[in-house]
Amino acid sequence: MKIAVFIFTAIFFLMVGCDNYEIKRDFKISSVASFPYEIEGLKTRWYFCEKCLKDKTCISDNVKQCNDVTVPDRSEALSLAMSRPNTEAVYFLIDVAKTDVNGVTKDDNETPLMIAAYYGSKRHQKIAKHMISLGADVNTFNDSRPNNTALLIAIWKNNVDFAKMLIENGAIADMSPVTGKKERSACEAAIIYGRVGIIPFIDGCSASLSKEIEPMAVAECK
Repeated sequence: MKIAVFIFTAIFFLMVGCDNYEIKRDFKISSVASFPYEIEGLKTRWYFCEKCLKDKTCISDNVKQCNDVTVPDRSEALSLAMSRPNTEAVYFLIDVAKTDVNGVTKDDNETPLMIAAYYGSKRHQKIAKHMISLGADVNTFNDSRPNNTALLIAIWKNNVDFAKMLIENGAIADMSPVTGKKERSACEAAIIYGRVGIIPFIDGCSASLSKEIEPMAVAECK
């Protein structure tokens, strides 16, 4: 009798054990995108879903979780990886997982390029150039921030080399004609924040130093 119970129990766990494991599987990739030591976890979760979504035998709950959680979570994962930057994770998310280089974060409405402009290191600049080569828009506008483009963010943070790189890649110095309303221009931002190093690289800005710049409220970003 004891042997029969043992066999029944073993068969039961063999039948449901895998499903229980699958239910507990974590499908979020943003939770393993920040630090280099998490890279294998990031790859494992992405490759699982990549395989699952191509496999007709993959259980329906896993397919749903991959579609509803993992795939949409790529932009959030990229923003977290970018902030460090966790370079290997960034390139994996861009080149392998095909994350949208113009995707925005849920809370701050920021693109990866804006995040790179905030930090402005040489590694961030190298990644930014790669994203631009893949179609990242240097002029994406975030109307929830006073410094609402990657260029204005770079100027605010005094990341001169990064700002120069953006200008060389087509960053618009004054978005007012684009939005149809008065916006802070790159020249105004450079003068307001005292970023004299970038002024010579902004068309017409040096001449503006001798003119009165319209006073603007300097609101700090997070």
